[in-house]
Amino acid sequence: MVYLVYRMQRPILNVMLGKKFGGLEKVFLDQLSMLPECGIPARGIARHASMAAERAAAIGIAVDTMRVWSERDPFTIGAARALVRKIKPRLIICHGLKAHRIFARAVGNTVPIIAQVHKARFDHKLPHAGIIVVAEHRKRKMVASGIPAEAILVVPNAVTLPSLYKTDYTISGMPRIVGVGRLHSKKGFNVLISALAILQRRGIDFRCAIAGDGHLRQELSQQINAAGLADKVELVGWVNDTAAFLRSADIFAFPSFQEDFPLAVLDAMASGLPIISSAIDGPLECMKEGETTLFVPPHDAEKLAEAIVRLINDTALRKQFGSNSRAEAEAKYSFRTIGEALTQAINHFVAP
Repeated sequence: MVYLVYRMQRPILNVMLGKKFGGLEKVFLDQLSMLPECGIPARGIARHASMAAERAAAIGIAVDTMRVWSERDPFTIGAARALVRKIKPRLIICHGLKAHRIFARAVGNTVPIIAQVHKARFDHKLPHAGIIVVAEHRKRKMVASGIPAEAILVVPNAVTLPSLYKTDYTISGMPRIVGVGRLHSKKGFNVLISALAILQRRGIDFRCAIAGDGHLRQELSQQINAAGLADKVELVGWVNDTAAFLRSADIFAFPSFQEDFPLAVLDAMASGLPIISSAIDGPLECMKEGETTLFVPPHDAEKLAEAIVRLINDTALRKQFGSNSRAEAEAKYSFRTIGEALTQAINHFVAP
């Protein structure tokens, strides 16, 4: 792959102004890592005292920070304008509607803006040189809302490929089931707990660990206790070494109700895990039924329980799914592959 060399080496400005840390913030930091690897200098801007700014510092990614009061506040707009004057970017990638609104007001049409759209909310009136989404289903929905298809390019999420990943699919002792994600209603962990309760009633032994945190932690803990699963299911909070956590498991369960292109699934694929997932847009786009995963209807604890039992009882199927998942992650979703796709998208919208 030959990359276009930017004559003036003016950086791309990558902006994300959320307070907490989730998938959007992870994509923001991933892009700041992959763009320089593809020969494109990049600078990040995060919200002052945000979890993304803290995470960037922890992993050695330098970002500027700015205080954000509101999308129309003159001090906020002024702070954005000052950073643009300081950095002199050749273009700005704005993650999410808040960043897009603030920087559009700060620069108008003087600097090209690429809107990275992660959710349904998008302001058609804001200036933009183009739109990047992470999934084809999101592009289809935006086209249906009136945005020209040629204004939108799809660049999937990327995943770090751990050097150590699962290769032994023998279950020693009790099967270990894991899930990863925010403890939020759309993630469907209540359905997973209900499915595990079904397994217990059928006399099937197991252990389950759910990594993540969020406002539903107490409610899910109460559900676990009420189902008599306190000695089998643990809410472990966020884990520092996700790859090691996943590698230690036998089955990855993803019971979510709504996803664009789930990072947790990509992590599980890169770790070589067999996956059971809700049959919803994002997972349907990045996985294959019967090759890397078993799909089950969302909200259906019975079907999820049946799929878990099927994988527990079939070592060959677990190995097939896990090996295929790792191969798929290597071929399609590495930082190098997605970095190349992002570079091409930038060059498509804004000539160097």
